[in-house]
Amino acid sequence: MPDMNILLRPQRNLDIKGASLLQQKILNLMPIPEHSVWVIDLIEVNTIDHFGLTALVAIRKVARQHQCRLFLLNMKPSVRSMLEITELDLEFDEIDSLEYAFDAKIHLVLC
Repeated sequence: MPDMNILLRPQRNLDIKGASLLQQKILNLMPIPEHSVWVIDLIEVNTIDHFGLTALVAIRKVARQHQCRLFLLNMKPSVRSMLEITELDLEFDEIDSLEYAFDAKIHLVLC
C-alpha cells in the first residue's frame, strides 16, 4: 500500500500559467514516494491548451518513472474534448470518484 496519495487540484485553466504552476507543484513534491496514487482533479479547469496537455504528459511520465498510478477526475466536456482530439484520452485513466483511487492518506495540493 502506498505511503502517500496525492490529489492535485488546479485552481485555474491549464494554459501556460496554470500548466506551469501544476508542474511546479509536482517538482515541490520531490522526493516522490514510489507506488503512490495521484489524482488530478480538474473540477476548476474549464479549458486546456497545448501547454496544459504538455504538462499532463510530463506529469504522467514522472508518475510512471516512480511507478505511481495517475488518474484524472472531474473532466469538463471542453477538457475531455481536447484530450480526445489529441488522442491523449487513451493515455490517461479517468475515475468518477476519489473513493476508487484512495484507500490511504491523501496529500491535497492546490495549484
